[in-house]
Amino acid sequence: MTEKTRDQDLTLVSDQQPISPLQGTSNPPVSALPDRIILNSVWSGLDRKAGAIIEFTARQLRVRASTWVIGGVGFLLMVLLLATYAEAMVEGIEPVDDDGDSEDWDEDGYPLGQERKWGTSDWNSAEFPGSGVFVSDEWLNWNEANHTGNHTYRGNAIIESYTWIGNPPNTLNKGWAQVGNFTDCTDYEEEYDLQIGRSCLTSQGTIRFNGLIQVNGTVGVESEKWYQYLEWGDFVGASETPIPQDPRSMYIDEDGFDIDVSSGNTSQGFDDDGDCLRDWDIIADSSFTSNPQFFWDDSFSFNSDSNRNGISCDVELVYDDQGNLVSIEADQLVDEDPSEDEFVLESLHRGFVLAVGKVAFLFLLGIFIPLFLATGLIRDEMASGTMYYLVGKPIHRAEFFVYRILGFMSIAAPYMIILAILVGLVTSFIGPGDSIFRFEDLTVWLIIGITSALVLLAYSTTFSALGVISKKFGIYIAMVMGVWEFIMAFFSLLSSGQSIVAWLSISHWGLEMVNSAALIAWPDSGYYDIIGSGLFNSSVVFSIFWNEPVMVPGSPIASLLVSSFVLLLYIGIWILIGQSFLGRREID
Repeated sequence: MTEKTRDQDLTLVSDQQPISPLQGTSNPPVSALPDRIILNSVWSGLDRKAGAIIEFTARQLRVRASTWVIGGVGFLLMVLLLATYAEAMVEGIEPVDDDGDSEDWDEDGYPLGQERKWGTSDWNSAEFPGSGVFVSDEWLNWNEANHTGNHTYRGNAIIESYTWIGNPPNTLNKGWAQVGNFTDCTDYEEEYDLQIGRSCLTSQGTIRFNGLIQVNGTVGVESEKWYQYLEWGDFVGASETPIPQDPRSMYIDEDGFDIDVSSGNTSQGFDDDGDCLRDWDIIADSSFTSNPQFFWDDSFSFNSDSNRNGISCDVELVYDDQGNLVSIEADQLVDEDPSEDEFVLESLHRGFVLAVGKVAFLFLLGIFIPLFLATGLIRDEMASGTMYYLVGKPIHRAEFFVYRILGFMSIAAPYMIILAILVGLVTSFIGPGDSIFRFEDLTVWLIIGITSALVLLAYSTTFSALGVISKKFGIYIAMVMGVWEFIMAFFSLLSSGQSIVAWLSISHWGLEMVNSAALIAWPDSGYYDIIGSGLFNSSVVFSIFWNEPVMVPGSPIASLLVSSFVLLLYIGIWILIGQSFLGRREID
């Protein structure tokens, strides 16, 4: 029997059922071994070659000093930014009187806001809450020298004759000219205007006054005194009891924003301080004549429905056809003095989140990390000759390109995502608001981390492919591309993402993803953008770094998905380019 025949017989015997020497005795069942084909398919699915190169690349990066330096610089940058942010949040914002109604221009002790509510003028110390107001009937025409009657007169004029001169409603009111115990007019008073609330006796025996005065007689002006004027009417609405003076601090941050953009109502807002509602009934509108008191007195030029939507003292939200908030039209003196702690601090917080996410993560770390670490992933191996050993196994060079990128991303992507989440945790605890933790901010930071990793992958594939295309000039081309990305990033910010040229850059699509994340987490971002850029210089930082997503207007989730798809498509194209050049290039 030959050796070959013996092997065949043994094979046949092994395939037959074993014969027990004992009849009637059954053997216990034996479990069959797994099919070798299934084991091989599972193991090949894990791809030992890919795992080895990915692990080798990750080890290379972990032991390089440049990796730790760049990672440390990025971490220190975030610590510095967080320290600045924490200081601003702890110190808060000094309250600012945005509408100026805490001023007391006529120095009568009543601030402008209180006089507005009572309908009195803050430019005339004769009028204040409770004092009543002067209602003019007529002016002295230019061709008239005097007027006779029993009235309340206001002006800078002379009393030629009188039956009686009445007492002012309030002797402490310096807007009323005090008469009695006259002194002779000085040369200065003869030639120029008297101080308001004063009077003197002229050399002709007439009484010269400046202010308000009640007279039954003849009052006129001197023809040579071009600056004199006179009007007459009634002083009405004086309160029997004095009205207490409000402190000026009461009119700082007194009329905050009462708007909920997510409610969908176009008419919102409320006049918290009452200067639009005008909760005073001293004078009815019908009592005013066509002659205004003073052109600077807003009591006469006031319009409670200045936005012309048919609703008094409200705020109208104006949307475009796509449902985007385009403007906010508030009636006069409605929501005009918000609390800096509630609005500006919130705006600064959101501006910080977007500024760090876009500038620090997408621009600085997103470009510099792959520029210094990913450009030489394959180029350096080709130059040093170690690529002979890496591709000595049965592995295609095109696969090698992908595995090296994956090895780099196994280190860089977790770094970016973890760093973003850490920064997000700190800002969510310190940030303004009534709750201890701002959970909605984590959505923004998580998307910032994922976007940074995706942008990092896009830049790393591009820079690695450039290193393969040109070992000598690849790094310089990558640096030029980095400058291009910086320019396009700021161009996209300035143009609100509308520039088609900026769409040719990676940075634009990263910005679009962050803008979408902000709108998902903060649905009222458009409201803060319009108010912040229009009224408050201290909150304009949010308006600079946030833009409405432009890919799918009105749908931030769709814009996020479209931008992600564009970046993935871009990555796939550069992977094919890098694989193509690497597969045809000779190793030096």
